[in-house]
Amino acid sequence: MRHTDAGWSNPKVLAIIALVFLCGAAVGSAVTRQYLHSRLFPAEHVRLDRLKAELNLTPEQEKVVTKELDDYAKYYQNIEEQREDVADLGRARIRQVLNEEQKKRFDELFKNWPH
Repeated sequence: MRHTDAGWSNPKVLAIIALVFLCGAAVGSAVTRQYLHSRLFPAEHVRLDRLKAELNLTPEQEKVVTKELDDYAKYYQNIEEQREDVADLGRARIRQVLNEEQKKRFDELFKNWPH
């Protein structure tokens, strides 16, 4: 490599950086999903039962609370689907710069990772 060549333009460097980024995003996502989801968003029926008991909700209040919890669950699912789409797009872009042997190895590395 000549002294004037930019290291960032090397496809191998770009692929490694993209792979590191994707691995970090996947690990961060998995940790966030497991930790935050389990701590902040326990099963909806448990939350509703607890709210009913702790707050002594009226039937009308229970309807509103149930609707809001349902709306939140749908919103959360949409975000999770978007995260999966971004991860899939990133993997597809990385595969575009790899040769066939690298693609096989890349697919092996990510075959057990959640999408």
